[in-house]
Amino acid sequence: MEDKIHKVQFENEFRVCPECGYADGFHTMIKKETDTVKWLFICPACHKIFDIGYTVDLLKTGPGNPYPEK
Repeated sequence: MEDKIHKVQFENEFRVCPECGYADGFHTMIKKETDTVKWLFICPACHKIFDIGYTVDLLKTGPGNPYPEK
């Protein structure tokens, strides 16, 4: 599988692969980078990895706890 991450501008929906046209959604993966976790999407057909900008800031939430107590 290719490890290059392709950045995509998210608008209303991200279901169709912009590289190969596969139209039945994506697999997901997470990747930690310093104090941020990225939520990435993998096309099941062409296996390209996409970043639509979804992240979790670990400094605000704490590692392993995306829902801190208020």
